[in-house]
Amino acid sequence: MQSIKFFPHSFIAVLFLWVLSSPIAAQTYTVDDEASTLTVYGTANIRDWDAKAGTILGEISIRKEEDAAWIDAQPSWFERVNLKIPVEDLDSDSGRMNNNMHKYLKIDDHPEITYRMTEARELAVHDNPGIVLTVQGVVTAAGVEHEITHDVQIRENNSGGLVVSGSHDLNMTDFGIDPPTALLGSIRARDEMTIKFELHLR
Repeated sequence: MQSIKFFPHSFIAVLFLWVLSSPIAAQTYTVDDEASTLTVYGTANIRDWDAKAGTILGEISIRKEEDAAWIDAQPSWFERVNLKIPVEDLDSDSGRMNNNMHKYLKIDDHPEITYRMTEARELAVHDNPGIVLTVQGVVTAAGVEHEITHDVQIRENNSGGLVVSGSHDLNMTDFGIDPPTALLGSIRARDEMTIKFELHLR
């Protein structure tokens, strides 16, 4: 019966090749809630209004080699984006308007507004603001899902984290919400809204 011979150098070579061929682990970036901002802008027939998100929760997973340059970025690097905004932390600086927002967003049954990316589609690299990524995602508010396609700008900050910013237009009716009215219809909010955000990721 022949004995099995063990060759340490061969084992090391196989291990080295396995490491090289193993998939690159995704790095997870977490939203820095204190540094990040998200604001909803809207208009009515008498004045403009806005509401700021007091809390922004979320994570972004990016799969890239540690020493890879952002100039070589690919859409496939961006694997997962999940964001949550508690409805109770939307603040318009008006108690009455806050109560109305809670009502129309059905806070008791749907206490969070969420966003999840479904596909990173296209990517362009610029000197300023850096990477421009076109993504497809789903916004869920008042229990209704609405699919959007939008651009985000991505740049590195001084601490090695990322800053993701952008804006997108939405309609209240996208989520089954009729624009609010007051004073027998003399005050009426317009359907259109604009979401502007700057997320600091660490």
